[in-house]
Amino acid sequence: MDWQQRTLSLGHTHNRNNNLRLRWNYDLQHHQQPQQHRYFSTQQEEGELVSIHDHLDELHHIPLADVRNFCIIAHVDHGKSSLASRVLEYTGNMGQERQSTAHQLGSASDDNYGNEVSPSSSSSPETVDATKDTKEEITLLDTLAVERERGITVKASAASMLYRHPSATNPKGWILLNMVDTPGHADFGMEVSKSLDSVEGAVLLFDAAQGVQAQTLSVYDKAKMIGRQRRRIGGEKKEDGALVASSSNGEKDDEVELGGIQILPALTKVDMPSARPLEVALAVSDLMGFDPDDILETSARSRIGIKELLDSICIKVPPPAQLPDDDGVILRAKVIDSWFETKRGVIALVRVLSGTLAEGDRISIVEPASYDQIAEGAGDGHKVGKDNFSVQEIGMVIPHRIRTRKLIKGQMGYVVAGLRDPREARPGAILSLLKTIPTLIGDNMVLPPSVSMGQHSVLYASVHPMEGEGFDEMLAAVTRLALNDAGLEIQQTAGSSSGGSGGGPFLGPGLRVGFQGLLHVEVFRQRLQDESNLEAIVTPPKVPYTIRYLPCKNYHRNPDLPTEEVIEDLIDWPPTGARVKIMEPIVRVRILAPVEYAGNIMELIKRKRGTKMETKPIDEHTWQITASMPWADVVTEFHDELKSTSAGYSSFDVSEDDPPLQEANLCKVDIMLNGEVVDPLAFVCHVDVARLQGRVVCEKLQKVLPRHQFVTVIQAKAEGKIIASERIQAYRKDVLSKGGKMVTGSDRKKKLLEKQKKGKKRQQATGKVTLSQAAFRAVITRSS
Repeated sequence: MDWQQRTLSLGHTHNRNNNLRLRWNYDLQHHQQPQQHRYFSTQQEEGELVSIHDHLDELHHIPLADVRNFCIIAHVDHGKSSLASRVLEYTGNMGQERQSTAHQLGSASDDNYGNEVSPSSSSSPETVDATKDTKEEITLLDTLAVERERGITVKASAASMLYRHPSATNPKGWILLNMVDTPGHADFGMEVSKSLDSVEGAVLLFDAAQGVQAQTLSVYDKAKMIGRQRRRIGGEKKEDGALVASSSNGEKDDEVELGGIQILPALTKVDMPSARPLEVALAVSDLMGFDPDDILETSARSRIGIKELLDSICIKVPPPAQLPDDDGVILRAKVIDSWFETKRGVIALVRVLSGTLAEGDRISIVEPASYDQIAEGAGDGHKVGKDNFSVQEIGMVIPHRIRTRKLIKGQMGYVVAGLRDPREARPGAILSLLKTIPTLIGDNMVLPPSVSMGQHSVLYASVHPMEGEGFDEMLAAVTRLALNDAGLEIQQTAGSSSGGSGGGPFLGPGLRVGFQGLLHVEVFRQRLQDESNLEAIVTPPKVPYTIRYLPCKNYHRNPDLPTEEVIEDLIDWPPTGARVKIMEPIVRVRILAPVEYAGNIMELIKRKRGTKMETKPIDEHTWQITASMPWADVVTEFHDELKSTSAGYSSFDVSEDDPPLQEANLCKVDIMLNGEVVDPLAFVCHVDVARLQGRVVCEKLQKVLPRHQFVTVIQAKAEGKIIASERIQAYRKDVLSKGGKMVTGSDRKKKLLEKQKKGKKRQQATGKVTLSQAAFRAVITRSS
C-alpha cells in the first residue's frame, strides 16, 4: 500500500471513529472515565478487603471456574513490572495497610483523572491520607541482581492473588488470579513464549506517550501464534466435545473457545504530560483491530485504572478448561518454569491441571509432545522419565514463596522434589504420581502439548577466564548459570592447543557458548560476576555462515567431507585459495520511529547492506520501516547507531527472513599481534569494507592494549595480504645512565644499546600481550 492509499485508509479510520473522539472528550470534560470502563461496577463489593495472606487454608474451596491465569506483555520499559506491583498492592499481597491505601488513592486518582486539580475537586485529607502513598516497586518480582541493577526483566516470574468480583460462582465471591510478569526484550523471547503457554489471557500494554513499538508487535504476534496452535490442536479434540472453554457468564466466546489467548489491550502511563491516549488508541485500533472502546487506561504511578483492569480480567479472560478425562484422581501438573538454588536444588513452578499434589507424594516426570510434533503427526511421542522423586516442599508464590503443603486443581505454585538439574523438569513437562503413571500412559489420557523450547542460538562467542588457571572455576560457574538460563547453549570445551574455543597463547582455554542476542551476552557476563564473583572475557559474537565448496584446482578438499557445512567458529573458515560460495544469515528488521527520522534511518539501513525496504505509517507521528539485513551487520552496533540516528526514539525487532540465507562476497579478517594470529579477534565483513574496518580495529586496539617493554605490532590480514598495521611503542629504559652518571665512551654506549635491543627483540618473540574485554569491544564497534 503506497503513501496516498495509506493516508486515505487512516482518514477513513479517523472518520469512522469520530464519534469515539467526541465521546472521550465529553467524558474528560465531565470528569468521567472513558466509556470502556462504565460497564464495571464502580465500587468494591460490600465487605472487608480480601487478601490471599488471610485465606490460604480456604483456597481449596475455589472451583476451576473461578480461576484466571494471565500474563502482562509489552515492549521493553513500557511499565509491565510497575503495573504488576500495583496489581499485587491492590489485591493485598503487599500487606493490609498498603491495600487499604491503594484502594483509597486509586479511587481518588480515577475520580481526578482528566480533571484540573483544584481545592474543591481534590480529595480531603480525611478521605485519603497522601502521606501513606508509595511509589510502585518495579523490582518486586525481580529475582536476579542484574534485573534490579539494569531495571529490566530477564526471567519471567509469577504471583497468585485473591480478588472479590461479582462474576465468581463460589459463595465467598473470590477469584483466584495467577499472574505472570514477562521480559520485554527480544533476547528473552523464550521466557515470553513459555509464559504465554501457561495462561488463558494476556494484558498487552501500550505506552500512552510512545505508542506502538517494535516489541509490542513482536509479543502480540507471539501471543496470536500460540493461540492459533492451541486452537488447531483444540479443534481436533473438539469433535469429542472436549477442551471447550467458555466465558465466565456461560456464553461461548469465539476467540477463546478452543484454547486461544484472550488479549486485553491497555494504555499505560496515561497521566504523563506527553501522553496522547486518544491518538494511540486509534493507532492500535487501526493496526491490530481492537475496538477502541475496549482499550483500558492505566497508570501505575497514579494508580489509575487498576480496579478496571482487574475487573476486565475477571470478565473477559476465560477460566482454564477442564481436561476431558479428569476423574479427580490422576495428577497432571504442568511445569511453567524451573530454576536452580544451591541449597534446595531445582525448584519448579507448576500449574495443576487435574488432581492434587501434596508433600510426601512420589512423582515422575512426563514430557508430552509439542504443538509442532502433533502437527507433524507425532502426537503420541510422550517420554516418561526414568527417575522418580519425593516431594519435599510445596507452596504458592505471592510473590515470595509461602508453604501451603499441597496444591489443588487450578492453583499455581512451587515444588521442591530433590531434582539437581532443571533440564529434568523443562517447561511444558507434566508431573504425575508415580503410582498412576501406568494408568496415565496406558489409557492414553490427555497430556496438554507445550510450546517447543528448541530455540536455536543466533550468536556464538567464546568465554575465557581472566587467568588461564581459572578455567575449571569458570566452567563450574557457567554450568551453574546454564541451569537457570534455558537460552544458553554450551557446545564444547577446548584447550589452548585444540580448535574451537582455544584462545591460543593470548587467552588460553575457553568455552563455546550460544546466545539469543547481544543483550543476552551482556547479561551473561554480569550474572557471572554477580553470582559467582568471576571476571570472564567474552569474545565478539559470531553468526553462523553456510559454506558451499566448489571444484577448484588449487585447493583439494577431502572427498569424504561434505561439500556444504555451517561454520560457527571462524577458525574453521575456508583457507585462502579455496573456491567457495558463502551464504550469510538474513533477518527481517522491523523499525518503528518518529516520521522526522525516517530518512536518516533509511540511509543507515542502506549503509548496513539492507534490501527490500518498505515503509508504512502507523499514525501521524510514527512510521514502520521494514527491511532485509545481514544478521552480522545487525549484531555489531546497529542498535547504537539506530538510537543515535533517531535521538533514542526508535525501536526495532528482528525475525527470520525468507529465504533465511543469502549469497554474499565476504572475507575473513585476521588480527595478528607480533605476527601471531589471535583467533578470537577475527571477524567477517564484506570485501569492499575489509580494509576500512581492519584499519579501524587496529587503531582501536592501539588505544586499548597495554604498553609493554617490547614493541607490539598490530596487523589486520585478509585474503593473504596485510591490509592495515599499527604499532605500540615499547617502554625504554635509559641504559646510558648509571648511578646518576652518564656512561662515557662510544664503544661502551653502542654495546649497552645493542644489548638492550636484543633483549627487547627476545621479549617481543616470547612476551605475552594481555587482552582485555575492551580489546574485543573494539571488534564489535568496528563500523565507526
